[in-house]
Amino acid sequence: MSILNFPRIYFKGAARLNVPTGNRNIAGTLDIAKNSVYQDGALFDLKKHPSEFHQYLRQLPPRFNLQGLPDDEGVFNQAAGHNFLGNNHFSWENTQITALQIQPGVLLENDSLLACKLELWGHYNEYLRTTFNRARWVDIDPSRDDTSQIYAGQLCIKEAVATANAPYIFSSEIDCVHSVRCYGENHIQQKQPHFLEPEFSKTRVFQFSIAKDSEHFIFKQLDIKSEFIEYLQQELKRDDVLGLSIQYSVFNMSTPLQPDTPVFYDLSGTIGLWLKQDMATFANDRILYPDNHQGFGPVGIKIQGEWASISMPCSIPFISREAKCAGQQLTHALGPKYSLGGLELRSKGGVLLAKIPESVYLPYWETAGVFDVPLLNNSTDDSLILHGAGNQWEESDWLIQAEQNVISLEAPDRKNNSFFSKELKIFSYYRGKLKEKKDISVFIENKSIVSTSQLIISSNESGQASLTITSQNPGVSEVFVGDYRGKILVRVLSDDWALLDTPDHQVDYTFLYEQVMSYYELIYPFMADKVFSMADQCKCETYARLMWQMCDPLNRDKSYYMPSTREMSYAKSILFLKYLSNVEASALSSQKSTAVISNVKDAEISSKEELIQVLKQAINLELSIMLQYLYAAYSLPTYAAGEQLVASKKWSVEQLALVCGGADRRQHSGWRGTILEIAHEEMIHYLIVNNLLMSLGEPFFPGTPLFGLKAAEEFGLDTDFSFEPFSENVLARFVRFEWPHYYPSTGKSIADFYALIRKAFENIPDLFTSELAKTSGEHHLFLNELTNRKFPAYQLEVNNRETALFAIDFVTEQGEGAAADSPYYAQSHFNRLREISRTLLASETPFEPAISVLKNPVLDPTPGCNTVLNPEARQLMLFYKGCHELTFNMMIQHFGQKPLGSLRRSRVMNAAIDIMAGILRPLSVQIMSTPSGIPGRNAGPPVPQAIQFSLIADYQTGCAELARQCRALAEYARGITLIKPAVAQIELLEFYDKQMMNLASGQLSREG
Repeated sequence: MSILNFPRIYFKGAARLNVPTGNRNIAGTLDIAKNSVYQDGALFDLKKHPSEFHQYLRQLPPRFNLQGLPDDEGVFNQAAGHNFLGNNHFSWENTQITALQIQPGVLLENDSLLACKLELWGHYNEYLRTTFNRARWVDIDPSRDDTSQIYAGQLCIKEAVATANAPYIFSSEIDCVHSVRCYGENHIQQKQPHFLEPEFSKTRVFQFSIAKDSEHFIFKQLDIKSEFIEYLQQELKRDDVLGLSIQYSVFNMSTPLQPDTPVFYDLSGTIGLWLKQDMATFANDRILYPDNHQGFGPVGIKIQGEWASISMPCSIPFISREAKCAGQQLTHALGPKYSLGGLELRSKGGVLLAKIPESVYLPYWETAGVFDVPLLNNSTDDSLILHGAGNQWEESDWLIQAEQNVISLEAPDRKNNSFFSKELKIFSYYRGKLKEKKDISVFIENKSIVSTSQLIISSNESGQASLTITSQNPGVSEVFVGDYRGKILVRVLSDDWALLDTPDHQVDYTFLYEQVMSYYELIYPFMADKVFSMADQCKCETYARLMWQMCDPLNRDKSYYMPSTREMSYAKSILFLKYLSNVEASALSSQKSTAVISNVKDAEISSKEELIQVLKQAINLELSIMLQYLYAAYSLPTYAAGEQLVASKKWSVEQLALVCGGADRRQHSGWRGTILEIAHEEMIHYLIVNNLLMSLGEPFFPGTPLFGLKAAEEFGLDTDFSFEPFSENVLARFVRFEWPHYYPSTGKSIADFYALIRKAFENIPDLFTSELAKTSGEHHLFLNELTNRKFPAYQLEVNNRETALFAIDFVTEQGEGAAADSPYYAQSHFNRLREISRTLLASETPFEPAISVLKNPVLDPTPGCNTVLNPEARQLMLFYKGCHELTFNMMIQHFGQKPLGSLRRSRVMNAAIDIMAGILRPLSVQIMSTPSGIPGRNAGPPVPQAIQFSLIADYQTGCAELARQCRALAEYARGITLIKPAVAQIELLEFYDKQMMNLASGQLSREG
């Protein structure tokens, strides 16, 4: 059993299951071969509203009360089950590491990893871009309890007191669906008077493995000193180690207190090394099976040196359980394990190998039923027997199992003579070791459902074989390899291939509902209860694209795939694509007869909560735009670099003046200077919108720079967001960013965005907790001369409705120019950018002013980006990335403290500004003059990511952490072995290392 390899992690918690129970065909209401629904023996009339079937199913006898006892008026009934509204969500709750082990018989004490949290999550949803994605528990054949599959995407370990935004100690993606590998009943011997009593005593064991060579297999120790982690990381370097195997058991279902609510199970498990000879999803050591199966399950044994390691996750039943959950407990307390007296491990020939006292095997919770005992005799070549009073386990010498034991297949498309198969990997073990076997028998329970390529297969010298299973007709069948223990369950989906012949234009809402959606609407009403009803055409048209994305067959193994039960055939799923095409086509045709409406505005912001969310969007927007301006500006050569271009005859003197200004380096610095000025003003816009947000009682919001599809989805603009060198196309995009509200435009503009915000501040009552609420966002940089003339004391303050409206007007006037005849127009972003564009396009001699740098440069492969390969550039980019993050960390710390003094006197805020000007700006120039490793293109500052730093509430602790970051960056920069950054940049970091430490120790005032 791979989890018996050292080192081991043991864990315990609760499993939360929200699995639907109306799909089990208790009352003969379903035909799962055809996905048809029946009421009183006849097909349900789809002209009726689905709620009529829901009511019918819920009222069928027998019925039970809240105590689970027979009651004609009870709230539960057998047909609908205890959770008709279940959505298949599955998660680990309150799951913590209970023990750690790196050698037989000894548990580590006081290791930092003890009590840390384990979390199981689903897959990231690329379409909805959501977090908190649940894994899914799916019963491939809902009428059976041994066909459950788990669709999970990520396993994580966090510190015991970690918050939701804390980084992980460890995280890894999960790239395989895993299913029940051991199923048992009567795991709790004492019975309770409840209609769900059989469910209470069931147990299931799952196993999956995660590969160490995955790019998302990540240890982040967070300065944790852990003997276990150090040992584990060393073991993972071994060539024979593939990664980690995780085995866990779920049992002891909680009694539901109300219908349609999730239930909880006890969860316990073990993590061990996944070795090359191990299966990923099955315990493959020496397996012993019990003579008495009533509540007893198999035992796994691994002989390791002088020890026998034994796994009994569900081998021995519990005697009893409490009738109710105590206090805040999610599950019922269980009584002791069934006692078999002292156990003896012997060879089949009678040699005593080990003794296992009750004190070793009866304790369960700390190590999930896993323990080690010393061997009394090394004669372990014979078959094993584990004997106790009242039961005995005997080894099955040969273990034959498929890596996947629950699968689905499409039905044959006989019209086109297409049959669908799946090739399964079969393993043969002899007494725990892979071994060649020539005569593995294959038995098919129902040959009308599936067929196999062979009825006798042979494994090779490595103990591996393959078996191809082919569908014949819709339905469910079992296939056995070796013996009855090597079971593979196969579900063949409904035969719907004729639906593909339906002309696209006929796949309207009515057709789609009748052929596909009605089944899920009738049997799985959680959609109507929690999301939207598929019986509502308007909702389906609204979300036609999303429905196709969720039902796309390519996403079938993702946790977010719908329907979550995996009962949909390929042909039916394609109907969603046809329906989407028709919805889009109908929208196009309707536009021909509808007058074009210009300047369409979004729905009004009607509450403070909505306004807060829109302000955060505005912060993201300003940050994203500012960084694009900076990237374009830095792609233009400095004056010194421009002089070299003139000397090499690549530029004329006139072109140098256009791009870089004059040699006197005074106020006018050409296009480069203009775009940098605009970027600085965008930084002020970013701070102003944050002031608006903080005036509503919210904390400073650092924002997330967005580009590509993410930006389009977030802002709803049709303008591309990307980090590109200066060009005619980029200029056109910038002009579009600043397009004024007083010039007609198509689609949504940023001007429309701010108009909504302004209207919200005008109309929503009680936005401010006090009339003059103090905020910490004052500054007087980049406010332009006109503002200074009229408001010389203005420093971005926002403390009431009037100052909020003034701040919004300032942002829009600086960007748009207020009006074409306004004094603000000449210096508006819009006008200055258009002037550059006109000049560039009117140039008699075409030239490319920008350095040839990459678009969207990154350090790690990212969709829509270009990965920099040159080691010299990568070292500088890593330095830039750290300094960029440091500036935002400093701002977060400043604004989180909300000092009473001015922002411009804050030592922490000024440090951030100094690093921007003193490091990020010159470092950008250096990076953009360094080859990227991609022919013809230089590197660039990496596309920024979301800031992960969290506010440290204590000011002194926060400053000490900022000092540590400065110190680490300075040390990194000094250690760069290739192209070194300027010494002044390193010294600036060392300066702020000292200053932050002085602030932390109280030797320096917080404000200058």
